Amino acid sequence: MCKNFIFFLFSFCFILCGQKSTAQGSGLLIQQYGKSNVDEIGLRKWNYDAHLLLNRFNTTDRETKGKIGFSAGGSVRYNFKKSYGLRTGIDIHSINYAYDLANDTSKDQLLFLSIPLTGRLYPVKRVTLELGLVYNFLLKTKGDPPTNLEEFPVTYPEGTFSNSFGVLAAVHYTFWKRFSASIQYQFQKNNTNPVQRETNGFAGFMLGVHYTFLTPKIPVN
Repeated sequence: MCKNFIFFLFSFCFILCGQKSTAQGSGLLIQQYGKSNVDEIGLRKWNYDAHLLLNRFNTTDRETKGKIGFSAGGSVRYNFKKSYGLRTGIDIHSINYAYDLANDTSKDQLLFLSIPLTGRLYPVKRVTLELGLVYNFLLKTKGDPPTNLEEFPVTYPEGTFSNSFGVLAAVHYTFWKRFSASIQYQFQKNNTNPVQRETNGFAGFMLGVHYTFLTPKIPVN
């Protein structure tokens, strides 16, 4: 699923740019490619944003069903040119899923702090494409495994889950002034004991709303 979604992003960018090229010619395409959503707010080297997202993660190698969770965070974006830049920041992800077994339908609740490092392209007005890596720090775990003798969920023993690397792909659309919406796909994985009930492999989609804070415009040469 990760490869398919990333392929979709690049295909989407290629089709948009191809349409522009056919209609306008190569010279005008270069001009148009630089006129992205950053022009509407004035090109700035540094931008910052805060965002809230709904997520639905699930395990990639266990019999489970993903549940709705929440993500929130902030980003720092640096634009090298009008057509591309970089982003990093901090995100908190609450991941929830339930086991889909005959003798186990309990729910796991995990909390991660994620730090992304992604490249961003502005192929056409209002649209941003994003692809990069993310590192996930495990903050908290809670569940109700069959071995739990308590009447409430308990914290998993240390080492059951772990930090992990992942891949992030996203499409953003600026719908009003400094507000944008995004759909994101994130995949993360670390080594897991194959006979262990729990896993460190997760994948999911996120739908979010972002608000951009602006710094002074880059002077026009």
